[in-house]
Amino acid sequence: MKLLLLFPFIAAYFFSNAQSSSQPVIRLTDSVQCTNVKDQSQSPTCWAFGTNSLFESDILKITGKRLNLSEMFIARYAYIDKINMFLATRGKTYCEGGGQFHDVLRVIDRYGIVPEDAYPGRPNGESSHNHAELDTTMKEFMYDLLEQGKTELSGDDLRRVNKILDQYLGKVPQTFWYDLKDHTPKTFAKEIMPSTSDYVELMSFPDLPYYKKCLLVDRFNWANDSICNIPLTDFQMLIDTALAKGWSVGWEGDVTNEGFNSFGGLASTNTTYQTYDAIRPKNYADLTTERDHMLHIVGIGKDENNKKWYYLKNSWGTWLSKYKGYLYMDENYFRLNTVIVMTNKAGLPEALKRKLGL
Repeated sequence: MKLLLLFPFIAAYFFSNAQSSSQPVIRLTDSVQCTNVKDQSQSPTCWAFGTNSLFESDILKITGKRLNLSEMFIARYAYIDKINMFLATRGKTYCEGGGQFHDVLRVIDRYGIVPEDAYPGRPNGESSHNHAELDTTMKEFMYDLLEQGKTELSGDDLRRVNKILDQYLGKVPQTFWYDLKDHTPKTFAKEIMPSTSDYVELMSFPDLPYYKKCLLVDRFNWANDSICNIPLTDFQMLIDTALAKGWSVGWEGDVTNEGFNSFGGLASTNTTYQTYDAIRPKNYADLTTERDHMLHIVGIGKDENNKKWYYLKNSWGTWLSKYKGYLYMDENYFRLNTVIVMTNKAGLPEALKRKLGL
């Protein structure tokens, strides 16, 4: 993945465009409740932060409870799954610290999830996440196994993996106390979390069949997960509908292209196309558009010229940001740079649910 994922604050400074002297005045027209902005710091875990933020908003909507979910619990177990696939494919699949929406869903289904208090992922009292040593150590370990001809983790290999993860992220508690009850990660997921089956990932590529699940060929899709493919007009309509219904949307796409200004709180581009259907697959194929960051769409607004802006929550903390960890993205930037979104199925337009057979 790009440098941005590893060093978000540094990248935000150097990659951002100069802030415009005339900022638009944007008024939110639809928004959902969300939890506090977090800081992934020097860890490539935006995917865990963005997806957990989505779940936290949905839990607020469903139950009224304000939760802080552990991103490092998700990152830990995703690492184990990625190593198993890396060995099974003899080193042909992605096996680094990054991830995707469905990686979070998979971890919750297999291992459960815990609150941040139960597993902060900073075992030595660190003030922020820094995975440089962890990622290097894990890479050396998995390539050592590969050179030994291993195609799966043995019991001893798994113990060694867990020892590394314990060192850098801390030991996972077998049980923890939440809401006057003793929980395991699996009971917490079952009793507190929304069902992962309630969520759907969607993309828009005209060179793939519409209204069907398709495989998006990408090195980050290490588990070969399929994603629902829909037209771009439906893609944007589902954002509007979900937010109007009170459901937020996870966003994954490119934030290093021209026009993304984290410091200034805007993602916008003056580039327009009569149709985006031709340019989107081309940009994705030549890596103009990459999946290098994940954000959380929590609102829609209009400026003084009635221009639409999406309101997104980031995971780079609050101090290097005009809007304290949030930013506004215009429709042109969205059309050009969005790759995948995820939301609760209840937020989809009814016509789209019927077309997808949901």
